Amino acid sequence: MTSSYNYSNDGGVPDVDEIKKQLEESQLETDAFNQANAEEAVKVENYNLTQQDPRLADQWGVKGIAKELQSSLSGGLQDTASSVSTFAERTVDAFSGEMQREKEEKGYYTPEWDPFVNTDDPIITRTWWGQLLRGTVHFGSLAIGTVLAAKGLAATGIPILAGGASALLGAGNITRAIAIGGMADLISKESDGHNALGAMRDRYGWMDTPLSTKETDHPIMMKMKNIVEGMGIGLAFDGVGYLLGKGGKAVKRQIIRRNSSIENQTTTAALAQIRRAEAEFRADKNKPFAGRHQGAHISEVDAGDAREQLKRTRTDWGSEDGSTGSVTTAVERERVAKYSGTTDAIVESTLRSLMSTDKFARELDAVKGDRRLLGEIWRDSIEAFHQITKGRSPMDMTPDEYLQDLFNKKPATIPLGEEVYETWAGETVVTADLVVGSLLKQLRDTGIAGRELKDLVSLDDIDGPAKQIVDTMLTAMFQTKKSRFVASDYFRSFGAGKTKAQLNDAVNNAVKSDMEDVKESILSMMKIAKDDPDDNLLNALFEAFSMMKNVNSLDDFDNWARKILKGGKLDESSPDRTGALVRSLQEMVSHSVLSGPKTPMRALLGTGAATFLRPLETYLGAMIRMPFTRDSASVKASLASINGMIEAIPEAFDLFFTKLNGYWSGDLSTIKTRYVEYTKGDYNWEVIRKWAEESGRASPEDRAIFAFTNMIRGINNNNLFTYSTKIMAATDDAFTFLLGRSKMREKAMRRVLEMQGNGVELPKIDANLMRAYEDDFYEEIFDAAGNIKDDAVNFARKEVTLTQDLTGFAKGLNDVLTANPYVRPFFLFARTGVNGLALTGKHTPGFNFLVKEFNDIAFATKKNLPELKKYGINNMVELENAKALQTGRLALGSAITFMGIQAWMSGRLTGNGPSDRQKRQGWIDGGYLPRTIDVGGVRVGYDSIEPFNLILSTVADVGDASILMGEEWTERELQKISLVIAQAISSKSYLAGIQQLVDLAAGRPGQVERIVAGLANNTVPLAGLRNEIGKLVTPHMREINSGIFQSLRNRNLLTENFPGVEGLPVKYDMLNGRPIKDYDFMTRAFNAISPITLNLEESDARRFLFNSGYDLRMSIYYAPDGTNLTDEPQIRSMFQREIGNQNLEYELDKLSKDPRIIASMELMYNDIKRGLRGDFDARDYYHNIMIDRLYKKARVTAWRRLTDYPNIAALIAKQKVKKEAQIAKQFASSDILSMYK
Repeated sequence: MTSSYNYSNDGGVPDVDEIKKQLEESQLETDAFNQANAEEAVKVENYNLTQQDPRLADQWGVKGIAKELQSSLSGGLQDTASSVSTFAERTVDAFSGEMQREKEEKGYYTPEWDPFVNTDDPIITRTWWGQLLRGTVHFGSLAIGTVLAAKGLAATGIPILAGGASALLGAGNITRAIAIGGMADLISKESDGHNALGAMRDRYGWMDTPLSTKETDHPIMMKMKNIVEGMGIGLAFDGVGYLLGKGGKAVKRQIIRRNSSIENQTTTAALAQIRRAEAEFRADKNKPFAGRHQGAHISEVDAGDAREQLKRTRTDWGSEDGSTGSVTTAVERERVAKYSGTTDAIVESTLRSLMSTDKFARELDAVKGDRRLLGEIWRDSIEAFHQITKGRSPMDMTPDEYLQDLFNKKPATIPLGEEVYETWAGETVVTADLVVGSLLKQLRDTGIAGRELKDLVSLDDIDGPAKQIVDTMLTAMFQTKKSRFVASDYFRSFGAGKTKAQLNDAVNNAVKSDMEDVKESILSMMKIAKDDPDDNLLNALFEAFSMMKNVNSLDDFDNWARKILKGGKLDESSPDRTGALVRSLQEMVSHSVLSGPKTPMRALLGTGAATFLRPLETYLGAMIRMPFTRDSASVKASLASINGMIEAIPEAFDLFFTKLNGYWSGDLSTIKTRYVEYTKGDYNWEVIRKWAEESGRASPEDRAIFAFTNMIRGINNNNLFTYSTKIMAATDDAFTFLLGRSKMREKAMRRVLEMQGNGVELPKIDANLMRAYEDDFYEEIFDAAGNIKDDAVNFARKEVTLTQDLTGFAKGLNDVLTANPYVRPFFLFARTGVNGLALTGKHTPGFNFLVKEFNDIAFATKKNLPELKKYGINNMVELENAKALQTGRLALGSAITFMGIQAWMSGRLTGNGPSDRQKRQGWIDGGYLPRTIDVGGVRVGYDSIEPFNLILSTVADVGDASILMGEEWTERELQKISLVIAQAISSKSYLAGIQQLVDLAAGRPGQVERIVAGLANNTVPLAGLRNEIGKLVTPHMREINSGIFQSLRNRNLLTENFPGVEGLPVKYDMLNGRPIKDYDFMTRAFNAISPITLNLEESDARRFLFNSGYDLRMSIYYAPDGTNLTDEPQIRSMFQREIGNQNLEYELDKLSKDPRIIASMELMYNDIKRGLRGDFDARDYYHNIMIDRLYKKARVTAWRRLTDYPNIAALIAKQKVKKEAQIAKQFASSDILSMYK
């Protein structure tokens, strides 16, 4: 390698800068080369891993699914062999207590000798269905082994062994199944199939009912059957049935019948494909080469069973989301969808199958000649048929009227020569309902199956889930359209002059013609989805199908899409939902309001305080309770919890930035904070986009609404407009992590203390020992993705982030707000407010009993532990923790209350001020600072110090009420003190909308304009940020009228600095003539970002004025000479400043030190204490007479100095002319009255 260094001109010395530059370039090349090699090595390693296990690839394909099935089979057999070989050791360890001790120490139990499990290379199943199949193989092989072992024992001839085995083998089917299942459970190490069925329950919460009732033919089980069959893994359903039925005879029959149906459909479909000489690949005729998801057919059930299942989905609680077995085959559906066939064969075979069932035959016999009784027995089918024939939302006839029309009149008939064609009969109605109803359930279930498969295979493969969707939908639509056609009035004239066969052909041809456009639209939609390069649209379509319950035609799909956009009921049984348009606007308003820089800081302060207070309050409560409970372990565990939380702070910071980067680059719909919550599945936007823009079925209005909504959604996903929300989400994640680490340390301490109590010698308890044991509990608290899975920590997370779900009255109120979006702007953060009040209530002595959670925990015992699961309490240790936390909270709340009382008594604490709004505003204009506390001469706002802010404001408000109204009044009216508390509650920012709504309803002047201005301002992004920046660069309060335009300008003070804009007049302090909120830049900057505001201005004169009882509602809306200034904010501003120039603050300060004034103040307070407040007015006392004299003099002097200004002189002259005209009119009216007399 050569170098070509440049040399200087003075002796050939190399140029140092050039050498450095070339060395840096060389290093960069080396780094790039090394990075490329490292990336290539990672790719090679990933390739080798996916070759060994194709399930590690991004998309599994056939190999991945085959590998999962292989792991399920081998893993199930391994579990059986391991269970048998370790049975003796596990039994001994269970009885000796060794198993329990090891579980408590390690969190799990492992036998010392297990020859069938290789811990270095374990057999892993990576899916819920793989785990389910593994459990099926395991318990099935154990059951088979149990039977074989029993036969072997019976053959030994040993009396005891042979007798027991013969009893088992000779028992009845049910007894035998239970016994075999019991033996399998006893031997298995998998704890009664929990891992297998638990995987099913964890994946699908709706499986709880059949898993609990053990019904293998429950509608929910049918739904599960359809889903796994659609995925090509119907064996999973057999596994669930086998585990639930303990291998009984009925379950075996069900499994055999299901597999036989699948096999028959595959054979029939393959023969049809061969007969049509289809040259291309088809899944049925090429089954050995097809993927499991290709040609995955839904098994048939008897029509009678399907009808009972369909009826249960409409009538039985717990079955609403269930399905029926299929009454159609894949060949029948394809014939309708692809080859223009009809549903005649389907209806005929279904009816024949129904007629062959004893129950249906008995029903027909019972109702012969009595059509009313028929309507009662088959009411659910006829109501569903009503929807089919009359459309989704028939407005002209209710179901009851429809029934009356059907059964109180003769059936509609058409004469066909010598025949009479009855347009329908009761059994036909039931059949049509069953066919359409089962197909719609099947459509949804196939959508769910596709949703499960989307990350594993391509949904649009030949004969894959996409084709199943199309065939099922078109078959359902054909039968729906035919039912509607036959039930229509047009059908009677349509059949004139035709034979029955001709009429049937004509009906089918008419329906086929009508179906062509529908078919073309559906196929076009699926083609668009298939051509989408990243499969997002196809996946979204399957998501939509999995959600929709009743889609009978494309018109219904259009209706669904419009309801998603505009809102309303998706079906008659569903609640009103807010449309995407209104919801997006609500989201934008929320983001706009929350965009101020102090919002995430306030969330940080509130969540941080609640997080760190939990272990501290638990420690305090445990210490208080220890003399009574002798529970020193809780004291030590809570101290360890505090220590663990503090030590985890650096990691929490790293997590905060990691999460923030993720939110910054991700989709906003995955975020949930104390103020806003988004669910990714709220609406399938890609489906709606294609429908609105490319389907040709959306109206101009639909497209306009979509375009506007889409624009709003884009704004809501913009990082600039949602920065505050994302910071709060990352903050919540960081504090959640701290809660989890705190719980880990607490569990570690309890483990160490328990081991010491059992005589285990341990090193000295220190931080290193705690950290070592703490790691053992990570998997109990966090899942693989780092999310919380511990119930107690999860509940604590929701509590500190104020995201607990609402219950009771609060939930009802929130539901009302959701159904009435026009009220939502007044309650944007209702859940946050209610949860904040609940947290405060838990800290407030006396009010704690108003919180249901407090009472449930305080009076709980071991007997009612199950009732406390909703609070994250699953055992006595967590219950003791919760009780200690409650005690600590009350102790801390009591201390805060006492300190608040002391601060108020010394004049350092203020509340909300007078309950009279006008009087309170007068105080504020005079310099009163509500909800502040004096700390070293600085007024600090405590609004953001949750959960103690409400306690402090209530203490001050009650104290102020006792001064203003007297102690006797306070004691007498204490039960009505809720008025004071309500004032404190409505002052909280997230509940302030209550007061706005009340003022609006009461018709308060200017309230409409203020609300309209607020809504208009908040609808534009970054309202909070604009407000804070405006106050930063444009200080001082403004004197404005209640008009909309001025209110908007006041919320956007930044615009006051634009060239050519005449600024809003400044509001001046009438005590000193300085602008109100005349803070220096650093104070303004601090207050703009800090949730805790500071104010350095306070004087003896102001304290004297507020304590004097003088009515500060001194109107500047009228001058001393009566000039009306209501519509003159500029002149009012000048008037305020001129009054302040009279130096009232100095005069009041001198007055406050006058002995006569002091004596007058004491006399007033003594009268109040004696209950004489009603006998005297505050203006009767000497000190208020002197204050009033000062104010009147200042007003007169100030106005006299202003009357020479041209604008003021013109106003005075104008109002004088107006006044003279009014007087003249009064005289004229008087003359008219005289003439009348």
